[in-house]
Amino acid sequence: MTAAAHSERYALRLLGPFEFTAPGGRRIEITSKKGIAVVAMLALSRDGARTRGWLQDRLWGSRRKAEAAGSLRRELSNLRKLLNADAAELLLSDRDRVRLRTDLIDIDLFAARPGRAVGELLEGLEIPSERGFGEWLREQRGALVPPANDISAVAGGGTTLPTHIVDTSAPPVGFAGRPAIAVLPFANATGDETLDYVAEGIGEELIVGLSRIRWLPVISRNSSFSFSESDDRKLIGQRLGAQYLVDGRLYRAYQSYGVSASLAEAVTGYSLWSRRFTLQSPAARDELEQFVNELVAQLESRIEHAEQIRIRGKRQDRLGVSDLIWRGRWHLNRLTRADSEMAQKLFAEALALDPDSPEALIQATAALAWSIWAGRQPQDQILRMRKLAQQAMLADPDDGRGFMLAGIAEMWLRHPLEAKGLLKQAIALTPSLALAHAQLGGCFNLAGQPDQAIVHLKTALRLSSNDPNIFYSLGELALAYTQLGQWPDAIEHATLALARRPAYWYAHVLKVNALARIGQLDAARLACDEFVAATPHFSKRFLDWLPFVDRTWIDHLVGGLKMVPGRPQDWPERDSQETAA
Repeated sequence: MTAAAHSERYALRLLGPFEFTAPGGRRIEITSKKGIAVVAMLALSRDGARTRGWLQDRLWGSRRKAEAAGSLRRELSNLRKLLNADAAELLLSDRDRVRLRTDLIDIDLFAARPGRAVGELLEGLEIPSERGFGEWLREQRGALVPPANDISAVAGGGTTLPTHIVDTSAPPVGFAGRPAIAVLPFANATGDETLDYVAEGIGEELIVGLSRIRWLPVISRNSSFSFSESDDRKLIGQRLGAQYLVDGRLYRAYQSYGVSASLAEAVTGYSLWSRRFTLQSPAARDELEQFVNELVAQLESRIEHAEQIRIRGKRQDRLGVSDLIWRGRWHLNRLTRADSEMAQKLFAEALALDPDSPEALIQATAALAWSIWAGRQPQDQILRMRKLAQQAMLADPDDGRGFMLAGIAEMWLRHPLEAKGLLKQAIALTPSLALAHAQLGGCFNLAGQPDQAIVHLKTALRLSSNDPNIFYSLGELALAYTQLGQWPDAIEHATLALARRPAYWYAHVLKVNALARIGQLDAARLACDEFVAATPHFSKRFLDWLPFVDRTWIDHLVGGLKMVPGRPQDWPERDSQETAA
């Protein structure tokens, strides 16, 4: 670019002391620190745009929302007088967004070469009272240190993009074959500007919740929130390297509020899932946290299913570690002996390729756990599972699933205190992990504490109504109501469990037992016939394996089965010879 061309453009210096120059060399003097911050934040945003709520949160987050909105309006008014004095209008704003015309400005940061000392970003600019700005500035400064293998050169040019801006000439790298998800800003459709922060807060909390799913990379808010509702979804996915996109909106719903959320594939734009939620008060912290956990759990379930289907269609001879794991997860969720064996084989292949892969360790442990439960395998196998789960915990101490699997092993070893501690840690790490809540409920059942079990089991059901393991939660609720002597509730939940898993012998036992205890012997006999047909190899050995702290509960269940008239003569006392799944 010639010197003459440069003189016709604005110039913005962000590396070192802030400096803004108009065409011809006239300096634009911005005396307000927050005014400088607004210009810098817009200059470093996608397309130079940010929402008003985003700017308010970072620069006036210490104030009440109405005051913050007023302060931003005044700052923008002052900036427009300075920046729009010439023919070109550099600063544009509407009710929701503020935009800086970066296409008319030469920004030094975009021409900086990686590895060369060019000065600190916004040198000397500090706003101590605003933590949000401080966090943003630290993140931006950190992004200027490129990784050793960063080659994000702009196609056809001699300059490079900052590391936080993705080169759209090639797909982003760094997720090791894993699918990434981006959360776009949730729109405020209530008509009340004071709720802008609530809509944005929902998106932020969702990013935090999704980030706890360790197998699913989540694009940072600074990247995904730089796009608007009108931007092309396919282009967003390409620029961010995201396989999946989540967006939504906050709206009025009679006397309460509603939140709609949807999940789509970025490449095709195909909608995978959408749902509406009701919030009585979206600003209430507890209600928002419960809603976000439920939303995260349902998104995880949908994405997991989509990835399993996608990998199933991939050529067998091109499977890497991630592909082997996803194919194994598909087999494991089918809950058959043959599929369990295939899943274990695939996970073993993944571990052979990468022995330290946390995901491969977790899935291998989960496959072993299913095999132990289905086959009522002995203690040495449970000890093997515990060791594998501990390896997974060490490989990734922030993944709740490793702690959950270790807790299950302790539960089966009849160590209820250790099991509860590990399962609670799993939930603390990953609050949306429905199976961890269900297993904690099961642990309370085995310890003879059904009232506490019900709380966690109902949480598991609320978090993920589409979980393939939902039959387990329903069966454990049936057991809790059995221990409480609430027979109709026990029958109802056992029946619901069997509707989802007809061969689930535990639910059959609980249903037959409850029917017999309330004297419905004809219904108990019919239920017993269905039980024998679904699980012909059932014997008392199945029940003896269950790790109840109080072993009299096994006698109670056997006693209920013996009350059924017309049952097979040697049942359930016979010794089954069935093989492990």
